[in-house]
Amino acid sequence: MEPATEGTVRPTVVFDVLGTLVDQTGSLERRAAALTGLDDRAAAEVARRWLGHVAEQERAIVEGRRAFAPSHELDLEALRLLVRERLLSTDAADQLADASEWLQPWPDTVAGLDLLAADVTVLGLSNASRRVLAGLSAHAGLRWHQVLSAEDARSYKPGPEVYEVAVASTPADSGVPFMVAAHAWDLRAAAAAGMRTAYVPRADGDPPGPGDSFDLRATNLLDLHAQLLDLTGIA
Repeated sequence: MEPATEGTVRPTVVFDVLGTLVDQTGSLERRAAALTGLDDRAAAEVARRWLGHVAEQERAIVEGRRAFAPSHELDLEALRLLVRERLLSTDAADQLADASEWLQPWPDTVAGLDLLAADVTVLGLSNASRRVLAGLSAHAGLRWHQVLSAEDARSYKPGPEVYEVAVASTPADSGVPFMVAAHAWDLRAAAAAGMRTAYVPRADGDPPGPGDSFDLRATNLLDLHAQLLDLTGIA
């Protein structure tokens, strides 16, 4: 990778992580089945209830209905709920306590990030806590120039404070950063916070609606890289 020369405009892309770079739902299902012996249907229900609880609590925090708690604490709350609902044993819940640190990347993620990092500044911006992101980055082989957590804003996406953290972390000569996500709701909030937007479809994402207009739409990260080069004129 050649370093940027003085005067070169190096754009910044800010990636959503959960669902966009890693298969959150599928990974939790597979890990629950592998570690606890649950069949596929039961493991899928565990993942559904787990992620549903976390999403509900994140909304409550954004709306000011509860105090902030980092995502790994919300995960533990969800596991305790699953034990009470008899969907998991206590031992199985203990085995899954760090499951969010072991989410698997989509097939194009690692190579795509490596390619992008040679030409643009790559940031991550996730609702995952700092602890989860450290483990996830190491285990999944994710390459960043910097990774940011909603924990830095003590809120969650789509709260505007979270996107402000990313904008404030963008190098001064980089221009307006692109938010890249597989979730249309994430991109709408990023646009409202003044960011440019790029949509990449994923199997478990939130597809755009008829009224959505994003700056870029890419089929995968390799296509995103090519479009960014065309848009910015990087050789």
